[in-house]
Amino acid sequence: MKTRVAALVGLVAVVVIVILVGGYWYVKDHTRISQASLESKVIAKEGGSKATCVKKDSNAAHWLCAVTVASQPEKCVKAHVRPWGSVAIVDGYLRCQNDPALAPLFHTAKKKKKKAKQQSSA
Repeated sequence: MKTRVAALVGLVAVVVIVILVGGYWYVKDHTRISQASLESKVIAKEGGSKATCVKKDSNAAHWLCAVTVASQPEKCVKAHVRPWGSVAIVDGYLRCQNDPALAPLFHTAKKKKKKAKQQSSA
């Protein structure tokens, strides 16, 4: 009887330790994904040829990405990386233009459009 109680207490202690370690891993600041891995996932999901992503928080959960899609201007997307590694992508609308690292990518696209428009009307 005492061995069963000791085994049960030991099992409960192991389960509690596993839950505590898992909880600490979940909430601590750890990098969820590397920039290169995220950029390749964004390229695959958006069908682009190039992506430039900027980390927006310390644990790499939120990113802004400028994606180049063939013969179209850059597209701005927000990427959210879950703790287990899955990536959710939503439209970033105008947020990339407000980011100092990504803004130059969008200004060049606008300048190219203007230049092409001016050349076609001349």
